[in-house]
Amino acid sequence: MVQLESDQHWWDIRKAAQYLSVSVAFLRKAVRTKSVPFVRVGSKALRFRRIDLDRWLEASGAGGEITSSKN
Repeated sequence: MVQLESDQHWWDIRKAAQYLSVSVAFLRKAVRTKSVPFVRVGSKALRFRRIDLDRWLEASGAGGEITSSKN
């Protein structure tokens, strides 16, 4: 089975934040709390894979449901 290039490619924090539609600051906080999958290259560089981010979104999301407090 051949994987798509985007599944094999490691993204930097800016590209990962853009893909997730979040700020770099939000993603850095998620890294600090270790709530998002990442790999540290060297002492500072962070790398992310799309497939890992997709799985993280699925596991931490609300399943696409929008809840309302209206009665």
